[in-house]
Amino acid sequence: MRLIISVGAAVIATAASFVSLAEESQEITRLRQSQTELLFQIEQLRQETQALRGLMEELSFQLTQMSSDQKNRYLDLDQRLGELVRIQKESVEVQQSMVAARSVSEAPLASADGPSPIAAVSVAPKVSDKEAYNNAFQLIRERQFDESVVAMELFINTYPESPLALDARFWRGQVFDVLGKDRQAIEAFKTLTIDAPEYRRILQVKVKLGKLLIKNQEVVNGRKILEEVIAEAPASVEAGLASRELDNVN
Repeated sequence: MRLIISVGAAVIATAASFVSLAEESQEITRLRQSQTELLFQIEQLRQETQALRGLMEELSFQLTQMSSDQKNRYLDLDQRLGELVRIQKESVEVQQSMVAARSVSEAPLASADGPSPIAAVSVAPKVSDKEAYNNAFQLIRERQFDESVVAMELFINTYPESPLALDARFWRGQVFDVLGKDRQAIEAFKTLTIDAPEYRRILQVKVKLGKLLIKNQEVVNGRKILEEVIAEAPASVEAGLASRELDNVN
C-alpha cells in the first residue's frame, strides 16, 4: 500500500514538474518575442533618426547655398555698379580726347604750292563712340536682344580702336548666351580670351566660356578654363563661381 502511495506521489510530482517546465518555456518564448519587438522598434527609431539627420543636413546645405548665392549676387551687382561708374568716367576722358583730336584735324593745312589753306576733310563718324555704345547698350536694357547684337557689331566695325570695343564684344557674347545661341557665344568669348588676355573682364569671360563649353559637352576644355580662373585669382568672385560650376560637374 505504501508502495502504491509512493509511486502515486512520484507520478504527481513528475507531472507537476512537466507543467512547471511548460510554463517556463512559454514565459521564455514570450520574453523572446518581446525582445524581438523591442529590437524592431529600436531599429525603426534608428532609421527615422538617420532620415531626420539627413533631412537636416540637406536643409543646412540648401541654406548655405542660398546664402552663398545671395552673397554672389550682391558682389556681382556691386561689381557691375563699379564698372558703370568707371565706364562713365572713361567716357568723359574719351570725349575730351576726341574733341581735341577733332580740333586738330579740322585746322587749315598749308598747301605745298603756296600759303592758301585747304580745309581738312573729316571722315570721322557723326556720333562719338560713347554715344554709339550707349545707344547699343540701351537696346540690351530694353531687351531688344536681336537689335542689340546688330548694334554692337556695327559699333565694333565702326570704332575698332575705341576703348569700349572690348566691352561691346563682351556684351555681344552675353546677348548670344541669353538668346540661347551657344555656339556664337562660345566663339565670341573664345576670341576675346585670345585677342585680349589682359581685358579687365577676362575672368568673367572665362567663367562664361567654361560654363558654355561644359553645357555643350566639351567638359574637359570647360573644366580647364574654370580651373585657370581659380588658379589666376583664387580670392575673386569669379573663382567662387568657377568652383561652384566645377562642383556641379563632379
